[in-house]
Amino acid sequence: METAKRARPRDVYGERRPPPELPSFPPEIIREILLRLPAKSIGRFRCVSKLFRSLSLDPEFAKTHLDLSLRNDAFRSGRRRLIVYYHRDLYTVDFDSIVDACEGIRDLGAVEIPQSPVLSNLVSSYYPKYWVQMVGSCNGLVCTSNGAADVFLFNLTTGESKRIPGFRDFLISRAEEESFFGLGFGFDAITDDYKVVALVTGDVLNACVYSVKTESWKWVGDSRYEYDEIADYGLLENGGIHWVARLREDGRRVVVAFDLTTEQFKDMAFPDGIDDCPHALGGFQLHTLNGRLCMVHVVDKRDDFWVMNEYGVARSWIRIRISMRYRAMNPLCSVRNEEETLMELNGQLVLYNFGNDTSTRLVLKGFHLSWFQARTYIESLISPNSIW
Repeated sequence: METAKRARPRDVYGERRPPPELPSFPPEIIREILLRLPAKSIGRFRCVSKLFRSLSLDPEFAKTHLDLSLRNDAFRSGRRRLIVYYHRDLYTVDFDSIVDACEGIRDLGAVEIPQSPVLSNLVSSYYPKYWVQMVGSCNGLVCTSNGAADVFLFNLTTGESKRIPGFRDFLISRAEEESFFGLGFGFDAITDDYKVVALVTGDVLNACVYSVKTESWKWVGDSRYEYDEIADYGLLENGGIHWVARLREDGRRVVVAFDLTTEQFKDMAFPDGIDDCPHALGGFQLHTLNGRLCMVHVVDKRDDFWVMNEYGVARSWIRIRISMRYRAMNPLCSVRNEEETLMELNGQLVLYNFGNDTSTRLVLKGFHLSWFQARTYIESLISPNSIW
């Protein structure tokens, strides 16, 4: 049976009217609209038109889109995600589901990251005995490494990746092969450059610095410090990569920051009395809590940690106690206010309320491992291959 055709609308005189034309917006209006959409949606729109594709691939557009996301609290919350990983299994969690946990919904929807070309390259480049480790994330780029000294940058949103070349060769050429190194990753806003920093032990504290913009390594040394071997990965905060180290002259622990712009070391004092705490076996790791530097104990089981209220000011360290004892703790992000914080605690995700000192354990649906690690990242269009 022939399908009946819908009659075209007629005017008052009975004449058929042509179908209405879709509105045509100037390119600058389209650009402003796209800037306010999530990065993943913009990526899907690349096939709509040449204009959409050219905008989504433009590095300047990607920077403006990122700046808008970081400046606008509503955009930032909607585009922040959690990456959960164990061995070679990687999952992402939408930040909105974490917010729902504040309302009593304790099951989070974890989505496994498929073995796309970026992850296939990442995993196949590692020897079977090594695990994928997250060095850090910045502006949508995630830095990974493993015990074989392979380093990658990749963008989970766009699927782009970049292998950092020559790290192993550069390291061995300048230091003893058995030298221990700790990695860090961050963004230098002054030079508009992303940098990977490898802290290397030796007679002095050395840093191998890789510039993504110039695709080159350089060597920076400082004889004032000795590296503390507990922590593998440096913490990005306030334009620098931070580790725990010791002063060579007296062996005292300090927080050492490698400034990504000046490429120089500076140090900050430990909290008063922290080394004298009973049962402390000597392990400390650095994290951030609501934009502030914080220090937690590792190895020993603790119920406290330290927060630096004013960056770089030693007297601003304050001690905070919680109602849960831990062997490993990583504050990940605040959820709706500074009282509620998502934390990785003893290999589990916990929503901790600092206002009433209560906690809620969160469950990742479809994720059955009893121990894992987690990092936060923000969705962006920044390409590791288009930085200049």
